[in-house]
Amino acid sequence: MSDAVRLDGVAKTYGSTTALADVSLAFEAGTVHALLGENGAGKSTLVKILSGLARPDRGTVTLFDQQVVFADRSSSSALGIETAFQEIPLVPDLSVADNLLLPNQPRHFGFLLDRKVARDQVAAIGKEFEIDDVDPRTPVRELDLSLRQKVEITRAITRKPRLLILDEPTAALSKADVEWLGRRIQALKTAGTTVILVTHRMPEVHEFCGRMDILRNGRHVGSFAVGEISDEAVFKHIMGRSVQVTFPARNSSPSSAEPLLSARDLKAGRLLESVTLDVRPGEIVGVAALQGMGQLELFNALFGAERVLSGTILINGQRAHFAGPSDAIDAGIGYVPEDRKIQGLALHRSGAENASIPIVSEFSLLGVVDAATERARVDEAFSAVNLHPRALYQTAAEFSGGNQQKMVLAKWLLTHCRLLLAFDPTRGVDVGTKHEIYGILRRFAEGGGGVLLHSTEVPELIGLCDHIAVLYRGRIAAELAHGEATEETVGTWMLGSGGRARAVA
Repeated sequence: MSDAVRLDGVAKTYGSTTALADVSLAFEAGTVHALLGENGAGKSTLVKILSGLARPDRGTVTLFDQQVVFADRSSSSALGIETAFQEIPLVPDLSVADNLLLPNQPRHFGFLLDRKVARDQVAAIGKEFEIDDVDPRTPVRELDLSLRQKVEITRAITRKPRLLILDEPTAALSKADVEWLGRRIQALKTAGTTVILVTHRMPEVHEFCGRMDILRNGRHVGSFAVGEISDEAVFKHIMGRSVQVTFPARNSSPSSAEPLLSARDLKAGRLLESVTLDVRPGEIVGVAALQGMGQLELFNALFGAERVLSGTILINGQRAHFAGPSDAIDAGIGYVPEDRKIQGLALHRSGAENASIPIVSEFSLLGVVDAATERARVDEAFSAVNLHPRALYQTAAEFSGGNQQKMVLAKWLLTHCRLLLAFDPTRGVDVGTKHEIYGILRRFAEGGGGVLLHSTEVPELIGLCDHIAVLYRGRIAAELAHGEATEETVGTWMLGSGGRARAVA
C-alpha cells in the first residue's frame, strides 16, 4: 500500500533549539499509526508542519504522492489534513453548534445563516458521534475539558479528512470517553482514513494502532510494528534509557498534625453537593472521580475561583472566605489548574514573568520590576523542577507541555505556599516528566506542605497518595487508605457501585 504522507530530511529550528533534525519517516495510507516521544522530542513540531502551522527549514513533505508546501492551516485542510489538537483551539465564546460547523455554516444567498439547516446538521452530528447529550447552544467555555476534547475530535472528523492527526486525544478523556474514541478510530479505519495518533499511553497504542514511530531529541529513532518490541524497549527508545514505573516513597506513618485544609459540607457550582475532607502537612490526598462528579468545582472553590454555596473552608484551623483567587494565594494556596495553557500561563510572556506573577510585588517598586532579582528568584525555582535556564527568557508558548507544567509548579514553589491543589498535573506529559512531577509533589509534601491531587489515572493516585477520597455525584462515596486502594476498589466506588459490591462480598 502507498504512503499517505512521507517526510524526507525535514528539519526545523527555533532560535538555538533544534526541534527536528533531518527526520525521514512515512505513514502508510489507511492505517492507524502511533507517533511516540517524550515532551520536547519534536512531535508537536511535526504535527504543526503537517497542519500548516509551521514550515520546515529544509526537507520535503509528500502527501499522497504529491510534494506539498503548506502556506497555512487552511491550505493543509484543503489538501485533506485535519488535526484535533491537545490544546483545544475551539472558540470559547461560541456555542458547540457554531464550533462544529465553522467555517462552513449553511447560508442563504451566501451570507445569511440558515438556522434550520444548521440545527438539523448539528443534530445529525450529535447522533452520529454520540454527543447528542450536550446542548448544542452551550458556549464551549462552559464545557469541561473532556467534552471540549470530544467536540474538537468530532469537528475534525466531520470535515472528512484523508489524513487525521489526533494530538494526545486521550489526555483529557475519561475511560468511557477513550472507548468512545476507539469507536471513532475504528470507523475511520474502516472508511480508509489514515490516522496519526500522538500519545504517551501504550495501552492505546496496542488497542488502536498497527505501527509506531518514535522521536527523541528531534530525531527519528525507530519504526516498529505494534507488538514487535516490548513496552520496556519502546520506553528505552523514547527516553534513551530504561524506565520503570515507580513512585516516590511515602512516610509510612499517618500524619497526626492539625490539618492545613479542612473542608466541611462544601457545596459549590452545579455538581459539588457536599464534601468533607482534610489535608495535613506531609500528605498527598487523592481525589478520584469520573468526569463531571464535582471535582473541578471542588478545586475551584478551594482556590476562590468558584463561589461556595454552603459549608466551610478552614485553613490552619481558621475559617476562610475567598472572594477570589488572590485571597486563596494570600492564605498560602497554589493551584495547578485543569488547562495549563489557558488558566496556568500567559503563553506570550517569558518564563521569568510567568513564574513571578504571584510575588512580583516583592521585587518591584512603583511599578518597576527589579529584573535581576526576579531572574535570580525564578532561576532557583526552575532548578528545583529541573527546567533549563533558557526558560527564564523564552516565552511559555515555546515549551513542551511537560515543561509548561513544570513552569506552573515552579510558580507556586516561589510563593512558598503550604497547600498545593493539583488538578491532573501529569495530563499529556511523557513518562519521564511524569516521574519528575511525582518527585516534585512528594518533596513538597515532605517539606511540610500538603497536596490535594486529582488524576484521571487511578494507578497514579494509588502510587502517589497517602489516602484517596472517591467522589460520586458531588459527594464523598468512599475514603480509602493507601493499603486499601486498588484499581478495582477505586474504580468500583467511582462508578457508584462500591457499597453494593461490598454488600455482595
